Amino acid sequence: MADYEYTHVSDDEKLKIANQLLLSAPPGEIRDVAKDVTKLLPAGLLSDAKLRSAMHAYNTKNCVGVMAPEGTHRVIICKEGEVDPTHYLDTKTKKVWGFDHVTQELQAHDARDAADMFVLPAEPFRLAVHQALDDYAFTQFANQGAVAVYATSPNELAIVLSTERVNLRNYWSGRWKSQWTLNLETRALTGTIDLHVHYYEDGNLQLQSHKTTEKTLTFHDASTVGAAVVQVIRDEEHVIHSNLEDMYINMSEETFKEMRRVMPVTQTKMEWSIHAHRTAKDLGQQK
Repeated sequence: MADYEYTHVSDDEKLKIANQLLLSAPPGEIRDVAKDVTKLLPAGLLSDAKLRSAMHAYNTKNCVGVMAPEGTHRVIICKEGEVDPTHYLDTKTKKVWGFDHVTQELQAHDARDAADMFVLPAEPFRLAVHQALDDYAFTQFANQGAVAVYATSPNELAIVLSTERVNLRNYWSGRWKSQWTLNLETRALTGTIDLHVHYYEDGNLQLQSHKTTEKTLTFHDASTVGAAVVQVIRDEEHVIHSNLEDMYINMSEETFKEMRRVMPVTQTKMEWSIHAHRTAKDLGQQK
């Protein structure tokens, strides 16, 4: 047998790999990934502080939506709303909540009023956009969606929408996230939409999609800005839905066909038409 040489991996390199695994964890699976990564590393290498730092990066990068202690809405954990690494703005109730990045829970005992942080000239526009997007998110995502709108300057709004669907018992999870910047002077709305889906029953399939867009809005004042923003976001999300449907059709009709293996005995490829085959269930009924 040939002799194999194993390259020594330093502790720093192991931590770097572990951090990459954590940051790339699929929606709703970060805590499971953290448990597995901890088991793979030497005892004590992934300290509580290092794990908390990685979870902080993951939560803010993915704009995780967390249920508020009152149970009435979700608060988005993102850079735009970060007061400090453990406190985040709730733009719906104008509060600051303490947040545990490892458990992904808001701390009911660690909250304060933050009305003084919502006094910029852009506040009427912020409120209007928030209300319009709350309605839109409810129709699209029901109670699973989260919306946050921040006035980052006197003439600029940062908008974040996020939703997750997690069903680990049936081996799937998904996240839909979009982030936008609205310049109230130029009327320019720029944004990104990100999709991440994981399906892992009898395999491991992940789909990730990223779209950037820039539009110029038409609105006169705070009373019309909300509808203008929602219209653009709705249209752009519809484009993604349509493109995904086209991709699914193409994968079914072309991509998967090309992946067929030659049968070992007959040396022919499997007949692609589903009507030419019986399912295991059909065969079982005839026994």
